[in-house]
Amino acid sequence: MFDNQVLAQLLHLTGVTEEDFATLKRTSHITQQWVDDFTQAFYDILFSYKPTAAVFKEGERPAREASLKEWYLLVTSGNVANRQFWNHQWYVGIIHIPRKVTNPFMFGMMSRVQQLFLHRCLQECELGEAETTFLAFKRVTDVIAALIAESYHVNYMSALEHVAGLRPALVEQMMSLEVENMVTEARQKLLN
Repeated sequence: MFDNQVLAQLLHLTGVTEEDFATLKRTSHITQQWVDDFTQAFYDILFSYKPTAAVFKEGERPAREASLKEWYLLVTSGNVANRQFWNHQWYVGIIHIPRKVTNPFMFGMMSRVQQLFLHRCLQECELGEAETTFLAFKRVTDVIAALIAESYHVNYMSALEHVAGLRPALVEQMMSLEVENMVTEARQKLLN
């Protein structure tokens, strides 16, 4: 599904360690109690904002809520340090393409999830435990968001290459030339 190096880089750069998964597992008896509140808040935000509400089909909210609950419970269980979980996050990036769930939508909502999680940690845990639990959750969900975004980008470009019948090396060369032009144009606009 994805290049192992991508995941390795993300884990390293975000600072995810085995201790993060252990922390999530150790605190799951508290954090998993929040699943219904998270799900409600998440979809209330999405359905109250016209651009994100347009992503959904009539009557699909219950199915999407069930998926989010499953995801949240899995992440907060700490049992996500495996290839199957990371492959599924990559798959989510692919699914976002035809659904028009853009990376700004995804990053915005991941930020909201992290904010909600922090708020609950601060309400229900001792300060030190709140910090440790939140940072574990944040690091893991940052990797998830980055993996979904990378999947969206890589698979969008792959589909474009396939549909247009272009070789990846040719696309790379054409992109480099066009990006150089865009950088020059943007630089001129910034200086004016």
